[in-house]
Amino acid sequence: MDLNLQFWRNEGQTFYERLKQWIEILDPFVVFTREADINASRDLLLNTGENVMSSQDKKVRDAWKISLSCVNSSTGDTIPFYFRGGGFVCISASLAAIASLPYKTFFSSFSRQFVFHAYIGGFSLANRNSVKRPLKNGEKNKFPWKQAFLSVGSTPGLALIGTLPQYVIESKKSLNTPGHFFSKFMASAFFGVLCACNVFAVRNWERDNGIKVMHSTGEVIGMSQVAGKKAVRETALSRGILFGVPMIISETTVYLINRRRVLPQPSMFLRVFLVYFFCWLILPISFSWTPQLREIKRNELEPDLVSSTKETTFFFYRGV
Repeated sequence: MDLNLQFWRNEGQTFYERLKQWIEILDPFVVFTREADINASRDLLLNTGENVMSSQDKKVRDAWKISLSCVNSSTGDTIPFYFRGGGFVCISASLAAIASLPYKTFFSSFSRQFVFHAYIGGFSLANRNSVKRPLKNGEKNKFPWKQAFLSVGSTPGLALIGTLPQYVIESKKSLNTPGHFFSKFMASAFFGVLCACNVFAVRNWERDNGIKVMHSTGEVIGMSQVAGKKAVRETALSRGILFGVPMIISETTVYLINRRRVLPQPSMFLRVFLVYFFCWLILPISFSWTPQLREIKRNELEPDLVSSTKETTFFFYRGV
């Protein structure tokens, strides 16, 4: 079992504990940690055997922060710096704020949506579950054409779908009316739905091929499609909440302020600020709402997978 998975098995049993840990993991100053420092941190953790971030030794706490932020817990691969937790906070909040800018032209709106979905899709891919499975005799690795098509094609598709509601709303030119607000409210909620669809598209391979399921000792018993579907579904819901809620809050606040004429119009900068602020606020909450190492009961898994063991509780990594 990877060091990071050992950490999540022993820590973060409550939402409050996970929230505190994610606030530390999402430290932007860890983003540019070098490969040599990452390896040194993980060597330190292996040698000390301490598995709690609350350790009195600052070096151990910093080592855990680096390991959890910079290394994929399932594959053990080093995550590119722009897809690490601290980088995701800054970049995704900025791109979501830019995507919330008022509609000007179809191309400009499409471009903003395209860059946003390309980035969060890349983040989901970098922080995915491992889908490698042992090959049977004579079996060869096949290129995942379906997954490649979904990953590449989902970005322009989602960007186009996300731009169409803005085009329809702005063509009506009925500013600050209840009907206009309702349309903007629904478009904001739809933005969150598209973010969830982004996760489904990018991590579809986990649903089709399954993900690793482990004993409590960390021994892998096989690949489960049931666990894969559950991991992707929970992550997609988390991503939808992360970006949908800030959009809804910003649209509602701007509408109420404009109706009462508290601030001079337009309220573009207020909308951008609110989206950016609430993305920062909600991100650690969305990562913390369920454990990273999830339990799954024996009766939920495929019968052929659990036939070789008598254990009743198993674990799988949810991904980020």
